[in-house]
Amino acid sequence: MKPLLIAAMLAASLPVAVSAAPKPSEVESHLDDCLSAPTGASTAGQIACVEADLKLQDGLLNRNYAAAMTRLNARQQGKLRAAQRAWIAYRDAECQAQYDEDWGTLSRVNANFCVLRMTSARASELAEYPEQ
Repeated sequence: MKPLLIAAMLAASLPVAVSAAPKPSEVESHLDDCLSAPTGASTAGQIACVEADLKLQDGLLNRNYAAAMTRLNARQQGKLRAAQRAWIAYRDAECQAQYDEDWGTLSRVNANFCVLRMTSARASELAEYPEQ
């Protein structure tokens, strides 16, 4: 009886915990709305839109990383920490490779989109991280 009660309580609290984080479709919708606004027509406006959504995705990534760490034992936590540090270095290097001032201001927009896209994908990966 007690395990059923605990399971029911956890199931009831799950929608509250999940609804606190922005859903990918909400983030994409926000980005689309921002880019469609008059301020999103300029390069500076596009950069501001992407940076605002990157802030949301980065927060989601950090929450998913913290949640994944709580599901792992100490040895696996060390492995995930090392993997995350390597992923950050890879993401930054890959996206910086897509930005060169000689290519014009739109290359910065593309580099920011790269960071946003990769951060969003990693946040999703961390949300599905297996439990130990």
